[in-house]
Amino acid sequence: MSRYKLFIVDDSALIRLRLKTSLALWPEIQIVGEAENGQEALKKIPLVKPDVVTLDLEMPVLDGLSTLKELNKVYPVPVIMLSSLTTHGAKATIEALENGAVDFVPKDGDWNKVISELKEKIKIAVSAKKRPKPFTGGTLNPKNVILGKNGRQLVVIGASTGGPPALREIIPKLPQTFPVPIVIIQHITRGFSKPLADQLARVSRLKVKEAEKDEQLLPGTVYVAPAGYTFKIAKYGSSLIAKIIEPVEYLPAHFYPSVDEAMLSAAEVAGSKTIGVLLTGMGKDGALGMKAIKERGGYTIAQDEETSVVYGMPKAAVDIGGVSRVLPLSAIAEEIAANI
Repeated sequence: MSRYKLFIVDDSALIRLRLKTSLALWPEIQIVGEAENGQEALKKIPLVKPDVVTLDLEMPVLDGLSTLKELNKVYPVPVIMLSSLTTHGAKATIEALENGAVDFVPKDGDWNKVISELKEKIKIAVSAKKRPKPFTGGTLNPKNVILGKNGRQLVVIGASTGGPPALREIIPKLPQTFPVPIVIIQHITRGFSKPLADQLARVSRLKVKEAEKDEQLLPGTVYVAPAGYTFKIAKYGSSLIAKIIEPVEYLPAHFYPSVDEAMLSAAEVAGSKTIGVLLTGMGKDGALGMKAIKERGGYTIAQDEETSVVYGMPKAAVDIGGVSRVLPLSAIAEEIAANI
């Protein structure tokens, strides 16, 4: 049986001990080293050559984000951030994802849930085809994009693992004159969707915000669905409305928000006037929604395998015939704009 070689970086000796004790019960993980700060980690990691690293955000000497940036240079390896649910922790986590971290796990709350989520994300990180490409600055003035005249009313974008840097590649390229609302369904922990929206807003010409209950979806605005809720799109007269619902019961293996639920509702209320986009991610959430949009005459775009961190969700949509066109990440913004 192959084993995943894990290196732990955390300034808390207690957290390191709890991680080692809990993960040692899983035979597929071999812990090959640990460090209490980023500076120590940068010296040790290239020597022990781990398959994956867990990295704390807040540490003395060298913090997690600075460590991640240096690690990208000296020993590129899949990194999972261990994050706090504070406002500062959420913002720093989104920045870490944009700088090449594969995913993150909030270490607040029930420890059994933390370990369960960490185990799953270690498997995803190691099996990922590629690491997210760190964001290096993009331009707010790309070449002129001619908006299509296809009568579209809505764009729905779904993403999971590797989504935040992919979104940062797409959204800033869209012109300020973009004529329809854009809804983003990103699989992310509750409390982290607003910081994601704030980060995108800082680099985009479009207005970007976390969606609010029952608000009208306006042209030229990007809405990030709030994490932890069911999100659907409804129609009131000629207007599209964000329907945000607190689940009565959280079902295992179901996403909150779900790309499928959002896209299926979009197909229902906007039909051929919808563009669906499915980006990198594990699993198959969004495949049925993409197919529904396409079957109703809408246009659907999937990120290709080469540029996907995890070619799961886009592949699932392709496999069931739900995709109009498969494109590399760099070409998706222009394709969206050309088919509005």
